[in-house]
Amino acid sequence: MRLIEFQQQKEIPDYLKQKSGIASQVLFSTIFALLFINIYKPFTSETWGNNVQTLEYFLWSCGAVLVGFVVTVISRILFYYYAKRHRMFYWVYAVWIFTEVSAMAIIYTLIVKFLMPETAQIQDGSQIVDFFWSAFYTILLVLLIPTMLSWLYLALTKKKKDLDALQKQYQDTPPMVSIDQPSVIQFSDEKGETRFSVKSEHVIWIEAADNYVIIKYQNQGKISDFLLRNSLKHLAEDLKNTTLFRCHRSFMVNFDHAVALRKGQDGLIIELDVQPIKVIPVSKTYKEETTIAFTQYTCKK
Repeated sequence: MRLIEFQQQKEIPDYLKQKSGIASQVLFSTIFALLFINIYKPFTSETWGNNVQTLEYFLWSCGAVLVGFVVTVISRILFYYYAKRHRMFYWVYAVWIFTEVSAMAIIYTLIVKFLMPETAQIQDGSQIVDFFWSAFYTILLVLLIPTMLSWLYLALTKKKKDLDALQKQYQDTPPMVSIDQPSVIQFSDEKGETRFSVKSEHVIWIEAADNYVIIKYQNQGKISDFLLRNSLKHLAEDLKNTTLFRCHRSFMVNFDHAVALRKGQDGLIIELDVQPIKVIPVSKTYKEETTIAFTQYTCKK
């Protein structure tokens, strides 16, 4: 019962409401109907008048299919504009198809009653009703099979497009940031001599100060400083492929301590998990690179 209620409130896929999808359904239905009438010959139509001849019967069947085609086209045009303005649930779609089939059955019944009274031999009310229901079930069958085939075709086409789009997105995505974090980071000065070693997870951020850099690190629950004579540019090269990432001409941050990347009053900022809260600015030069690196690193954690 819940499944039925869910299907009733669920909207039909977009590809059934688009012009290409509607055109495919109409085309499939028309071709199938023409083949069906000539092979199956419903309503004992092969006995009507002179239609027993193959060519004449084919021309007659083309006329019958043309009537159904016109009704279907008008119905689907109305359906297209209705679906653009309203939500199209499955139950609404089912009612629409039921109405479409009923309209065709009524038109075929009227044609046979008034234009072919002698050949069809339906005179009284009961015969008209019987012919209507026979036409209704036949039309429903004729529409059901190509409709299911067109749904399958459109669904497979949609999945293929989604897969192609996903593959293209994957190809266009910048390569993952390679991170090989050492347990201990050794900081060297401008001459290449090691001046400071600390556990990598204890480093919080680094900021430039003229010809020096200040390394901010955790020390017994507090933030301590270490002044190192080096440039941030050289340090960023030395620390490539670690969680320390340059986000500004004057700052590097350790992504292990970054909890958020958000927009501030003057641009992007990185929030760090320290007290009091520390925010590091992201300059325009490093904006895109920092965003990609932070997203990839966060997803990888």
